[in-house]
Amino acid sequence: MNDRQLRYAHAVWKERSFSRAAEKLHVSQPSLSDQVRQLEDKLGFALFYRNARGVEPSINGQTFLEAAEQVVRSLVALSELADELRGKPGLKIRIGLNSGLAQSMMPRITHALSRPGRRIRFEVVTATSRRIQRLLHQERLDVGFLFEGEVKGSAYKLSWQDVAQSEIVVLVPNDHPLAKRSAGVALNELGRGPLIINEPRLGYGEAVLASFAEHDLSPEIIADCDDIESLKYMVLSGAGMALVPRIVAHHEIAQGSMSAVPIEPGQAVAIRSVRRPEPLSERLEQCLEHLAREFGDSRTA
Repeated sequence: MNDRQLRYAHAVWKERSFSRAAEKLHVSQPSLSDQVRQLEDKLGFALFYRNARGVEPSINGQTFLEAAEQVVRSLVALSELADELRGKPGLKIRIGLNSGLAQSMMPRITHALSRPGRRIRFEVVTATSRRIQRLLHQERLDVGFLFEGEVKGSAYKLSWQDVAQSEIVVLVPNDHPLAKRSAGVALNELGRGPLIINEPRLGYGEAVLASFAEHDLSPEIIADCDDIESLKYMVLSGAGMALVPRIVAHHEIAQGSMSAVPIEPGQAVAIRSVRRPEPLSERLEQCLEHLAREFGDSRTA
């Protein structure tokens, strides 16, 4: 029994697939299968069996792999530490970002995790909130950052905490009449549209529509975008206004290429860190603590 055999069997257990495990480990499937077979020969019992859903652990396999999990994590941590001691990137953290948060949050994440004497590898996935939660559930990400209302913890058994908040603003091109407003704009003014909405059935998009409904308003929605960059291009082209958290257009607003007008009464949306409830390795948990402190120092985005 060796560390490679344990790592390969652990990956098959987590992925419930020999092909996906091989892809994750960047090895050929025949090589992975051979190592698992050698481990089973050494143990004297089968670790897995195949069924219509793919690969499942045997009763003995489940017991063995549960006990081996901490050993595998410790071996990976030791390998990462050795890389760092040799001056190479060691610890890897896998982060998922809502597409609207990447532009503003990546500099904060980099700052939080950059420490003298440590070289951390980043694996960043920018995607819709649904995909990020699915990847967290599948253990393909360590942490995700989403807007409140987008987190469906009950479906994927995820936990979360609020790390910052962002003001909801009306995003308009600079030549729009509202761009010169010194005061905020009321919802009844926006009700005349045209409006561009981001994911109206999820998160802050759903909350925005609920606010209109509370005031018996039916805005003219001309577009429903699940991609923030597409939404911003539509605003810049003059297609309509957009109600979004300020953070999603932080760069454009700071550069003066777009204008943001507050709404009255003011509204804000929380930004949440999302993860699986099970503890990660000690060093990964330390990284997440650094991230929480970074966002805690600047609660408003």
